[in-house]
Amino acid sequence: MLGMSPWLPFRMRQCRVRMVLCALVFFASYQTQALGSCLACHREMTQKKVVHAAVFMGCEICHANLDTSSVRHRNTGPFAKGLLAETTLLCGKCHDKLLFEGSMVHAPVSAGLCMACHNPHASDNQGLLKMKPAMLCLDCHTDIRKGQHVISGGHPLGIGAQVLQDPKRQGKNFYCAGCHEPHRSEQPKLTRYGIDISACQHCHEK
Repeated sequence: MLGMSPWLPFRMRQCRVRMVLCALVFFASYQTQALGSCLACHREMTQKKVVHAAVFMGCEICHANLDTSSVRHRNTGPFAKGLLAETTLLCGKCHDKLLFEGSMVHAPVSAGLCMACHNPHASDNQGLLKMKPAMLCLDCHTDIRKGQHVISGGHPLGIGAQVLQDPKRQGKNFYCAGCHEPHRSEQPKLTRYGIDISACQHCHEK
């Protein structure tokens, strides 16, 4: 355009950037204030060793249909606790669904029972687990200790004071998930490396 300052396009872009930044700051401030009001009563949800990242994104990320104007809060949606969707679909909004699909899928996963094993807010256990890892598995798989399994033959499992570091999963304690996938697998019995002797050789020397 005739007479237009050569600096105008730059200033327009600069203005757009400022508008976006202001919007982000406003959104972050709103989320912080909303979370702060919830934590006035629900502070225990951030006082564990592991806190779900979604908690800091604001409660309405999951509890979109919850009217908090009164105590007790009122559910305005079709799902329990004012959740935005059923558990499986809700968790799948952030967590990659491919991590829960395969030729072998753990029964609680296929049934959409994420919270049978995980606390959705916070936990003192790795992976937001409800119990110490090995004890959580053995709570359902009660026959493992007595049956034909490597732990019945003396393989350590990290129970009680017997805390071991997983040689293949850095930063995690060793327990059942060192050999088994907790969600899905392409191997039999949800194993990570199969069920023959070569599976053991991933950790043990040949």
